[in-house]
Amino acid sequence: MSKEAYSDFYNFVIIGAGPAGLTAGIVAARNGFNAIIIEKGERAGPKPRGEGMQYYPLIDEILGNQFLQSIYHRKTPGGQVYHSPGDLKKVEITKSPGFFFDWRDFIDRFVEIINDLEVEIFLNSEVIESIVKNDICVGVKFKRKNGEIKEIYGNIILDCSGHKGVIGKFYDISYQNEINCPIIKCLVSNGNIDIRETPCLQFYFIGNGDLDYSPEFPQCVTYVFPIGGTNMEVGLMLRMTHAREMKTVKIPSKDEIMNVWSKLKEGYPGFSEFFKGAKIDYEELTAISNCKMVENVVPVPGLVLIGESAGFVDPFGSSGLYFSMAMAKFWVTMLSKKLDTISEGNKDISKHLNEIWNPENIKEYSDKFEDYEIYKDIKNSYNLIGAFEYKIFRRLRTAEKINNKWDWISSMLIQAANKSKS
Repeated sequence: MSKEAYSDFYNFVIIGAGPAGLTAGIVAARNGFNAIIIEKGERAGPKPRGEGMQYYPLIDEILGNQFLQSIYHRKTPGGQVYHSPGDLKKVEITKSPGFFFDWRDFIDRFVEIINDLEVEIFLNSEVIESIVKNDICVGVKFKRKNGEIKEIYGNIILDCSGHKGVIGKFYDISYQNEINCPIIKCLVSNGNIDIRETPCLQFYFIGNGDLDYSPEFPQCVTYVFPIGGTNMEVGLMLRMTHAREMKTVKIPSKDEIMNVWSKLKEGYPGFSEFFKGAKIDYEELTAISNCKMVENVVPVPGLVLIGESAGFVDPFGSSGLYFSMAMAKFWVTMLSKKLDTISEGNKDISKHLNEIWNPENIKEYSDKFEDYEIYKDIKNSYNLIGAFEYKIFRRLRTAEKINNKWDWISSMLIQAANKSKS
């Protein structure tokens, strides 16, 4: 899969071999342009996880007709159940049906297509720095597993590295303090779950001040993601949109988050029931970029932030899978057309970088992106959840007040779900 012959120049240099980066590579190659994907892990999409998503035509376009339907373990009714603090009340929200499937089956299909298209992937290669010339990002430096430092140059650099935003951080994008929410992802087998009774995603609200053993812990949500049989993904997400501004919140350390997580598994009403007799196969504290979107996805000429690197995630479902793929396709398609226009049909030679990345063109790209229907949907979702969390987690804040207003909260959740389907 990984070629060792280093080309001097690529049309697209892509950082990260997750769905966003792999989609970018596929679209670039199908448009006739050469691309390279640089991945720090030993394989594409290295982290284990459960996964689920609704069907979108884009999946067929990228991965083949009916591919998602061919690998799913379970088709879900698409509902989501929200539990009030202490599991005292709940509301079920109807959403579009979805498919639960194995992450590795999904990623391996991307890799199969990447190989067929002869897109190069460098594995065990960690990007450490951007290369800027004449105020344009023209490439990146990366370190191989053996410590060797290499440089790759290109017309277009796409940072698809996710919540760490390995290149974005060089341009003062504060992922940790502004963009990301800490999240624990945990894969469980032999869980205490009956898929017939619990077919939908479950979310448990926990307000600030609700936990006696950690009263300053930020407002958060635990979730249960039924995969199939007695297998499930479970987790804890800290909701940071307003937490950093709240006097009653103390931002916890990693150890404090893991300690709270252990206690929630042991005894939080409703949620802890799923862990009786269960076996934890994988557990990790990581982050997801769903606190807010990056304001400028072209922080420097030559570079575009894609997917989670741009906070391009549906914050209500905390899902970035489809949206990162859609964003990758949008930008690669748009920039491919620009390359076609200026390169006189020569797609293998660096030409006219200043023309690609002059201020007028960058404004044109940004305007088109902001007019993109999916961009508008994501922006609207952020506006909705910002107002929603302000009222629930900041104004109401505690379990008692949230439960007292649960009927009103339920109606807001239903309205948000209806807007997302429209």
